[in-house]
Amino acid sequence: MTRQSRLPGEIANLLPTLDVRTVFGTVNGDCARLAAELAQHQTDLIIARHEAGAAAMAAVHARISGQLAVLLLDRTYGFAAAAPGLAVTRHDHVPILVLGPHDQTDGMPLVGTCDTLVQNLQDLRQANAVVVQAARTARDHQRPVLLRIASQEAAPCSAPGGERAPSPAPVADPAVVGELAGLLAQAQRPVFIVGRGAARAAEALERLAERTGALLATSVATYGLFTASPWHIGISGALATPDMAAILTEADLVVAWGCSLDPWTTRRGTLFPAQAHVAQIDIDPAALGLHHRIDLGVAGDAARTAEALQQALPQTRTGYRTEPVRERIATHSRWKDVGYQPALAAGRIDPRTLSLLLDTILPAERTLTVELGTTMGPAISQLQVPDADGFCLIPTPGLGLAGAVGAALARRDRLAIAVLDIDSTLMAAAELETAARHRVPLLIVVHDDSAGAEPGAPGTHATDPAVDLALIAAAHGCPSAVIRRPADLTVVSEWLAGPHDYPLLLHAQVTRNDWWFEDVTTLSTGAWHRV
Repeated sequence: MTRQSRLPGEIANLLPTLDVRTVFGTVNGDCARLAAELAQHQTDLIIARHEAGAAAMAAVHARISGQLAVLLLDRTYGFAAAAPGLAVTRHDHVPILVLGPHDQTDGMPLVGTCDTLVQNLQDLRQANAVVVQAARTARDHQRPVLLRIASQEAAPCSAPGGERAPSPAPVADPAVVGELAGLLAQAQRPVFIVGRGAARAAEALERLAERTGALLATSVATYGLFTASPWHIGISGALATPDMAAILTEADLVVAWGCSLDPWTTRRGTLFPAQAHVAQIDIDPAALGLHHRIDLGVAGDAARTAEALQQALPQTRTGYRTEPVRERIATHSRWKDVGYQPALAAGRIDPRTLSLLLDTILPAERTLTVELGTTMGPAISQLQVPDADGFCLIPTPGLGLAGAVGAALARRDRLAIAVLDIDSTLMAAAELETAARHRVPLLIVVHDDSAGAEPGAPGTHATDPAVDLALIAAAHGCPSAVIRRPADLTVVSEWLAGPHDYPLLLHAQVTRNDWWFEDVTTLSTGAWHRV
């Protein structure tokens, strides 16, 4: 950090005692000193090229590892610069301790946007107690805590409006829970759709689904949540296979848990039959019925509501869990079971074919990071993940690469994969150097439907210029390969056969085939954070 806001040695030495194993920051004059101090305690210092990138790394690391992440901000405007990265997993409710200088005032209007609490350290003699308390708050309430550290010379500071205490999770009204219990008791074909807001309640919801005979579906953001369940029909909405979409159209009760039911998840409100009852449970009352008509809204914590329903419904019902439905799920819930007609173009590969081939080459233990956009379809439809911790959706363009670095460091036992488009990759090019410098084992798959093509060529954007991504990657110390046909993927097999303790970038020349995206290109994405 700068001289005035330099991270005191007392705090640097305190971090390892908080069971912090990875610290994220940006380049500054104290990096070497701080790295040496942390290394003595087996703590890594990951230096990113931009505050937003460092914040995204910390946010995804905390989300996947479940551990406290620490983010260092060394400049006055650091929080404002880091805010887009902190907002990446805003509704994942992750513990992050953000350490910044006392004059972090420019970013204060963004504190609420990032769901961040603020505490102050005015006297370094109180560092131990204050830092421990801030870390405990971040862990207990699963949210970022900004600790503003006053320098030795600085006057005492106070957060605008004082420190904010988190409100407890609301308990659902027993009468409303009773109404939902009544709907579940009568339903013959119930389906649960679980979104990001209820991901932590997965076990309770799976037990309740078993009790009520409900099938399990997820939003895009919670891909992988119920992978092991034979009653999981996959992702609801735009990425549902035809047969699983048909199952949803036959439901007589749809219960959305922590899911916004936005147009992406409901196919513009056409996915559920008009006669089906729709209930929605959300911790935020304002989210109820915001994007889709509902018959019953339950304001409350998902896990506590599920437990209350479990007690109210003592008898197990068959519901939608019949043998024909189970066989239908086993044979038609995955896109690889459905098949597709590849889009052909000279010197280009269908992105679905690319993802399908990678799925067979790469180890099953993996972490997939994708950005909200057209690359989601080919990646999610063909690349399987082992569980919910194996998938991370990044809603902000340009932060997918940084998020993937955080995912790779959080689960070193799994291969990390980032699927990005060309524009996002160029926005984040500086973090290629971060991945290379820290020798992060990461496969970066870049979909490019325009580079190297003649203007007006079929399947391309006529106005898009060619990009020499190999040259850019090499300048950042990241090896790369151009992928135009299946045979080109031997480079991945060779990389895997070696230590692969460094990033590899695949510049994939893909056909433009928005097979899943065409019907939703006009949809509002304003509620992405709750999908």
